[in-house]
Formats: sequence, C-alpha cells, structure tokens
Amino acid sequence: MEENDIIKILDFWNFWRSNPKTGIRRQFYVNKIETLLEDSEIPIIIETGIRRAGKSFIAKQVAEDLIKHGITKTRILIINLEDERLIDRNYSMLLEIYNTYKRIINPSETSIIILDEAQEIDGWEHFVRGLSERAEAKFIVTGSSSKLLDSEFSSLLSGRQVVVYVHPLNFLELKLFTRDHNEMYRYITEGGFPAIVLSRVKNDIVSSYFDTIILKDVIRRFRIKKQEDIIRLAKFYVTSIGSKITFRSISKFLGLPVKTVYNFSIYLEKSYLIFFVDRFSFSPKKSGKSPRKVYSIDNSFPSFLGMNPIEIKGRLLENSVADTLYLISRHNLEFKFYYWNENNREVDFIIKNGHNYEALQVTYSVSSEKTKIREIEGLLDCASRLNLATVEIITMDYSYHETINDIAIDYVPAAEWIKRKLEQYRIA
Repeated sequence: MEENDIIKILDFWNFWRSNPKTGIRRQFYVNKIETLLEDSEIPIIIETGIRRAGKSFIAKQVAEDLIKHGITKTRILIINLEDERLIDRNYSMLLEIYNTYKRIINPSETSIIILDEAQEIDGWEHFVRGLSERAEAKFIVTGSSSKLLDSEFSSLLSGRQVVVYVHPLNFLELKLFTRDHNEMYRYITEGGFPAIVLSRVKNDIVSSYFDTIILKDVIRRFRIKKQEDIIRLAKFYVTSIGSKITFRSISKFLGLPVKTVYNFSIYLEKSYLIFFVDRFSFSPKKSGKSPRKVYSIDNSFPSFLGMNPIEIKGRLLENSVADTLYLISRHNLEFKFYYWNENNREVDFIIKNGHNYEALQVTYSVSSEKTKIREIEGLLDCASRLNLATVEIITMDYSYHETINDIAIDYVPAAEWIKRKLEQYRIA
C-alpha cells in the first residue's frame, strides 16, 4: 500500500486528527487495563470475549484516558484489522503500517498499540512479540474468540500477556446505558449487547450477531464443512438454557454423531456463544460423568431467536444469574460455580469461593405453595450436606425471610442480588 493510503486509513481510527467515538464508559474494564499498562512487566494485554461485547470501545476509552492524563496523541496507534480497506491482511502488512506510522507520525517515542480484532490476521503474534521484546511498544490486543488464547500463541508471546475478559453489559452497566424504569425485566428479555440495548430494531441485530459469530468465529476458524449441523446445534443450545444435557442425548435428538456434537460444542464454547456448568461433587470423576447445564452468554439469543420471552421468563432469569456468575468467575480465579443434583433434588447454583459455599435457587415467582416447596426442599438438603446456615432464593421481585429446620432462607429480588454480587467482587 502507498504511505498516503495507510495514513488516510489510520487517520480515521486514531486520535491524531479526528475524534473517534468512544461510547458510554465501562469503567471497570478501563480501570483494569490502565492498571495493567502501568506495570512494566506486562507489555501485552489481550481483551477477549464474544463479538460485539464492546472490546473496541473499551480500548478506545483507555486511549482517551491516557491522552487526558498527558500521553501524546501520536504515541497511541490504533489498527482496526476489520477495516475493509486493509486488503492484504498479513504480517508484512502490519510491519508496513507500523513502519509508515513511525516514519510519519511518531519517529522517536515508544508506542501504545491497539490491535483491534487481531484474529482477522495471520502473524499478529509475531508482530506483537517482536515489538514488545524490543520495548518499542506496549499492546492492547482485542479479539472476538478464544483463538487469541490458544497455547501456541501463549508460547509465542512468552507468557508476557495478561487476559482481560469482556462480557456484554452486566446489570449495573445496563442501568447506565438506559433510564428504563424496569431495568431488570429489560435485562432478562434483551440481554446486554450495547448496540441491542440502544437500538429499536433488536431482532435484526440479534440475528446478525448470531450469524456472524457462527460464520466467523466457528465455521471459518474451525473449517467446518457441515454448516447446517453447527447452526442447528447452536440454536438448540441457546434455546435450551438451563437444561441438563449430555453429548449422547443431543446426538440422538439431532441425529448427529456423538463425536461431532462434542467437537461442535467445544467450538461454540470457544466462540463465547455458550458455556456449560458442571454438577457439583466432591468427586471430580463423578462430576465429570454427570450431565452439564448449558447457558447462553447473553439473554438476547434465547429471547429473540424463536422463543417467546414471556413463556420462558423463568429460564431467562436463571440465565441472567448464570451470566453474572460466569462474569465473576472470569475475573476471580478462586470463584467457581456448579449446579447441585442429589436424590432427585436440585439446586440451580452452588458457589464455591475458596473454602466458602453458597447455595441458591432461581425462580421467577413463588406464587404457588407447590413451587415454594419444590425450591425449598433441594436447598435444605444441600444446606445440610454443605453445612450452610443460610441459603437464597432469587426471584424477580419477591422479598421475604424465613427459617426452616434452623436454616435461614432469604428470598431476594434479582436486581438486588446481582447488584450485591457485582459490588462484592468489585465488578461495578
């Protein structure tokens, strides 16, 4: 490419001669990345998470902050690898862009380089490693699949990278994005993708996101030939949230080989579209042989892809709680969560944080005595086995407290519970 063409493209994305849109602030991620940038031993920060969760905007918010704090604008280089004008996406192109930038924009100072959507280009890891090892630049690398975390890349980057997982908007972030008087209902029915939250044509965007994730982060990445099969499995998963599954049972239901279901499930998990929750057991062998529960990374998928949110509002509430737990677990290494199933009694979630346990059920309402008894029985059994003094039932809007068999049972509205948990783990 000609130097003038390169500079023209870079001008559009960088702060030197324009003011790129940075969106609504997501302070938790901005603070975390800025703290990591201050550490001289960490030259590479990798932002990863599902496509369209807001990683690019967060990186630009960090750049905007750095400039406000005195970093010269020209020291920050943003390379958007999804720009269609960058035709030959390879290692040589990256070097050409960087060398042009150094000659014309920043010939003398070290740089902070934002490499946006790095998975779009082969050789990005060699580019990043070379400049970081020569101390010419620090990097914020964003990517829309776990491809950036593959062991081959970790080895090439010499373990000098730190990963920051970016989730769609959590409930507290949603409240900053909208002034809806009923944020919790909106959260469970629309999810947390920023563009979907702010748009009036939500169905079209959700379908577009789903198709793009399947095509770019699954089919292309893993070179899948049976595309209809992976699409069927993906839709099955996002419309089966909260269900216990085995690869063999899905194989029979969809008419696919067990090995295909297993491989495709791993691919979908690596794209961040879904995640699985294991059964709790003190025996890893027993846990590994049990069915797993499946959840969608965002409620927009089960809510808009062929399901009626009114009919599945209880499952959507459960998925929102699961998403909150998943987010916390990605930023707290000791935090784990499972489901409980013993003696035909089930508890939706068991939280394990170090040596501490919590047990919680999720139900949209407790309007019937039958529902209340069903939810309580499993909790009481679980509490006695784990020696818990208190358990919780998360509801849409019901608040109550009672004690049964010396076990305190707290009924907590979901908005209150999620807010408390995010603040407890400082994800707010």
